Amino acid sequence: VHSHHSQKANSYNMNKKTLRILLILIPCFLLLAGAVLLCQKLRFVTYTPVLMEESTGELSNPYIGFYQIHGYLLEDTASFDLAHIQSLEYAPGLVLLQFNLQQYATAPISDTGLTLLDQVLAAWQSTGRQLIVRFLYDWDGDVRDKEPASLSLVLEHMTQTAQVLNQYASCVYILQGVYLGAWGEMHSSPLLDEKSLITLLTHLAQVTDPRIYLAVRTPAQWRTVTRSDAPPSQASAFDGSLPGRLSLYNDGMLGSVTDVGTYAEPGASEVPSPFGKWDRQQEIAFQDALCAYVPNGGEVIQDNPWNDFPQALADLSATHVSYLNSQYDREVLDKWERTAYHGNDLYDGMDGLTYLSRHLGYRYVLRGSSLDWASPLREEATCTILLENTGFSVSYRPFDVTLVLEQTDTGELFQVPLSTDLRLLSPGRQTSLQAALAIRDYPVGTYTLSLKITDPASGFRIYLANDMEQGENGYAMGTLSIRKFPQ
Repeated sequence: VHSHHSQKANSYNMNKKTLRILLILIPCFLLLAGAVLLCQKLRFVTYTPVLMEESTGELSNPYIGFYQIHGYLLEDTASFDLAHIQSLEYAPGLVLLQFNLQQYATAPISDTGLTLLDQVLAAWQSTGRQLIVRFLYDWDGDVRDKEPASLSLVLEHMTQTAQVLNQYASCVYILQGVYLGAWGEMHSSPLLDEKSLITLLTHLAQVTDPRIYLAVRTPAQWRTVTRSDAPPSQASAFDGSLPGRLSLYNDGMLGSVTDVGTYAEPGASEVPSPFGKWDRQQEIAFQDALCAYVPNGGEVIQDNPWNDFPQALADLSATHVSYLNSQYDREVLDKWERTAYHGNDLYDGMDGLTYLSRHLGYRYVLRGSSLDWASPLREEATCTILLENTGFSVSYRPFDVTLVLEQTDTGELFQVPLSTDLRLLSPGRQTSLQAALAIRDYPVGTYTLSLKITDPASGFRIYLANDMEQGENGYAMGTLSIRKFPQ
């Protein structure tokens, strides 16, 4: 009996000892397992940015720069040799296509005429070029016997051509004018009274795709049509409304103190009427605000002090000019080429024409990048990219902005779209683009981080003014290392 009780006591003590051991070991095991799991989740991150250097080089980007003019007389007996257009390299660049409708001044445009229009637009679309389009009845500066006698026929021509034009809204950037006036420049036509102007633009806005910018010749015409002396605000910009898409084309740019009648004479009115012409200083201030949201361009004319390089630089910058005629006026362009730019920047000593060509429109420069990763326990890292616009204007069409991560060993790509609207990156301003990176979603390894900006309408990559090549994934900004264990 004693032996039996002794065995039971020993067994009890052993079980109690085992339980104590288990009570100690189980938490230790759980802690160890938790630590292992935690270590599996921990990420140790380092980011090494590339030193960003600015470039003064030429950038072949869409919607900006010097344009070339091509004219087409639409008539039933016409035929155009389009093979040389279709053979052009697919590339960005602006062209101004002028379609003369004088053969249809007394009747609707025939099916043959509309087919010719379609063929020309299709040919140019195949080149990747962005199109500025102008319909007109006069190429000689004299509208007599060339324009329709009634406004109703002009409106019908607008409806007919818009049905063709809208099929090319992805590449038709701007539709200039209201089809009337000498050279299509909205002056010298008996049909262009104030009421008719409003009727024409209202109709044109209704029948054309809202992605296509419309354009009037003067700021006074803009105010007359919109019945407002206030440019769009950021809240109403790019909304497809008439005020939100009505731009300017100034074919008397820098030609005199009034831009050859574009503005009022100096001192003509101390208190300008809301919808009439204002003097030069007032009109430049108006364009400074308006052309933050709609394009401005045209051609410079008549060698005179108002287009001497320093004055031209000040005015083209203040009015946010993004496109100019590459051929006219040659005397003015040559004068700029003979003049040197001087400034406290990389461009010092560059000839004036080249300097202006580099700054027409938007010009983006990468200024730096960084990565915020405070703790190995964090779920996300924040990549910040500093981008500056050094051009005269914004981009008026939206671009896709993407951060691309490429794993160097495997080539695997991860793309992070950035929710930013570069149309709001004003000249002379910088913006911080931020991307949240879910670090644990990426395999451990080394990555190259690149910034890629693309025009969705044309598919073209946007070149940056940095002294580096754009790769397949954009511009390499730095190297990201993701590890499970610290180094």
